Amino acid sequence: MQAVLQTHEDVSSIFNTVFNVQLATSPEAINEVFKVRYQVYCIDRPFEDPNCFADKREHDTYDPRSAHALIRHRITGDSVATVRLVMAGDNPEQAMFPMEGPCIHRMDQQAQRAFASARRDKVAEISRMAVSREFRRRLNEYKAVSGISEPAYYTDSESGRRAMPYISLGLFAGILQMSVIHGITHWMAVMEPAQLRLLKRYGVEFDHVGPVMEYHGRRRPAFTEAASLIEGIRKRRPDVWSLITDSGRYLPAKPNSDYKLNEMQVA
Repeated sequence: MQAVLQTHEDVSSIFNTVFNVQLATSPEAINEVFKVRYQVYCIDRPFEDPNCFADKREHDTYDPRSAHALIRHRITGDSVATVRLVMAGDNPEQAMFPMEGPCIHRMDQQAQRAFASARRDKVAEISRMAVSREFRRRLNEYKAVSGISEPAYYTDSESGRRAMPYISLGLFAGILQMSVIHGITHWMAVMEPAQLRLLKRYGVEFDHVGPVMEYHGRRRPAFTEAASLIEGIRKRRPDVWSLITDSGRYLPAKPNSDYKLNEMQVA
């Protein structure tokens, strides 16, 4: 128990000392989301053609029915990571999720039944999880003789490097906050196997994970009930649960429940 408490202090305090989670609700913040995505998906790894985005902002047809979150570096205020939740929008039965056509049918029958039985307006796809390589480079090169790194980054470089593995957990904190606001009960995603392994290491386990497939690289589809995933984290890693839920402030609705935000959750 003592070891768990110590880990709790490390996971939460180290992440929150270096980063903070921000929901991107203003046009300015959403513009920052698109800038990070352009850097990651068009420059760092050419997932999209940069020539299609003359304004250097990566965006697509799913963004108008998505919610967005950012991870910011506290000292500089720079955006270092982003994620979005693609939702069904105003016409749930007519709106497809990005991974629905190419991936869901590849999962086992149990996963397909779980997806089919969930209310589409309560399902969201976790998408565009992007971490800036530029930020990682600056942290790693804080002693470079070229002087390329800025003092603002290397003043907390040690804690910054220690917090880097927790960025994915911080993104899940943003995912959970957005899900609570929008009443989302189920998550779907297509992730790299290494990312799923990293999340599992910290107690984040999806109910259903499909086989490795070729989908913009080697990916595995996943589907889960949000409340089930969060409860599993609480049992396996209460320290990580505390970070993702903000010590229980944000908890997902359960399917078929009439859920309303309480005053503490919307404060």
